[in-house]
Amino acid sequence: MEPKRRFIRVKCNYKTSVGIGNVVIIQANILNISLNGVLFELKQGCLFKKGEKWQIKFKLPKSDIVGQFESEVVHSSGNRAGLKFLHVDDDAMQHLRHLLESETDNSRQVADETQEHQVKSYLSS
Repeated sequence: MEPKRRFIRVKCNYKTSVGIGNVVIIQANILNISLNGVLFELKQGCLFKKGEKWQIKFKLPKSDIVGQFESEVVHSSGNRAGLKFLHVDDDAMQHLRHLLESETDNSRQVADETQEHQVKSYLSS
């Protein structure tokens, strides 16, 4: 059995707002982020339930870019929720790639993960 792939994550404590459409629904901290997903610590109770799919947007760390993300809740406990990105808009993906490259020492793996995401996005469209 092949080992489960782990994406490079950047640990942070970044305040943001999570929204759906033009409506801010909850204040949150981003605890870590990768090309594959994000871990939120929510200021209020967790409204995300495992398996749900959400169209979310939030301001990315160290940027003015508000990313649009089609996502799926992979775990939710207490006031934390982990979401897997199913589709990421191009500007957000570019910023995430640069963020990961600048915060880690493994730019080759970031490049491989970016390419993998591009193939998945192409195949799912």
